[in-house]
Amino acid sequence: MISTDSLSKIHLFEGLSSADLELIRGLWHPKSVSEGGVLFRTGEKGSSMYIIEEGSIEVSVPIQNQKKEMRVSVLHEGNFFGELSLIDGLPRTASARALEPCQLLEMNREDFVRFLMERPAVSISMMKEISKRLRETNELVQSLASKNVNVEIEEQMKFGDRLSDKIAELGGSWPFVIAFGILVIGWIALNTVQLLLRPFDQFPFIFLNLVLSVIAAIQAPLIMMSQNRAQKVDRLKADLDYQVNLKSELLLQELHAKLDEVRAAELHEIRSAVKGELEMLKERLEELERASAGKSNAKQ
Repeated sequence: MISTDSLSKIHLFEGLSSADLELIRGLWHPKSVSEGGVLFRTGEKGSSMYIIEEGSIEVSVPIQNQKKEMRVSVLHEGNFFGELSLIDGLPRTASARALEPCQLLEMNREDFVRFLMERPAVSISMMKEISKRLRETNELVQSLASKNVNVEIEEQMKFGDRLSDKIAELGGSWPFVIAFGILVIGWIALNTVQLLLRPFDQFPFIFLNLVLSVIAAIQAPLIMMSQNRAQKVDRLKADLDYQVNLKSELLLQELHAKLDEVRAAELHEIRSAVKGELEMLKERLEELERASAGKSNAKQ
């Protein structure tokens, strides 16, 4: 059985008192699901919420105009899902399938609604929490829409990150190669041509080899640090691109559904209008037939 501490971590029940959490704790029932078992599918009426005790659950959404679904997340022990069904009871917007044998806790909507009717104060508290979450979500969307990922990364960079990037940028440029080549050639020339000064590093240029080894030993890890940070940035950008693409696809699906609803409503209005016109024409024809029949009777 789930503890009250675990229940308090679910955003839907965060603002409830210990006594209310204890009552809600008694509403959960154990449920076992075998590997590959489907808890619910998209479009089915929502009637329960689940908490994972053991195993993992895959949550997926349907792809428009295709007979397959796309995975959006994988939930593990301690995660919960389906909480919106406790409140609105609307059809599911995603499907849930067990990736392995799972032990779950299930709460039915009927039990939850009965609990809320007995304790109206809990309903008000939960409404406040839901409103808070909606405000936070709106603020998050606005902040994500107004910020540049590259700017955010630049602001979070430390001095060591900036230094490693500069050294990697300098070490991979033609000016560095040309300057380093001139330095080595000048070093060899000064220690080969004996004019006024005595050579300070005679052949085979042992001191030059030491300097080159030290430069390589320092430059290599700095370049690797810069490459590792660049890989992290690339992964972050890839994750953001995936989220944006997924959100765009879901929005397109929603737009298609709304367009279908609008088209269906327009067709219904057109049918109603045509039906009304046909009825008016039918009534008009009946009136004309009655009028003509009256004239014929009058002549006779």
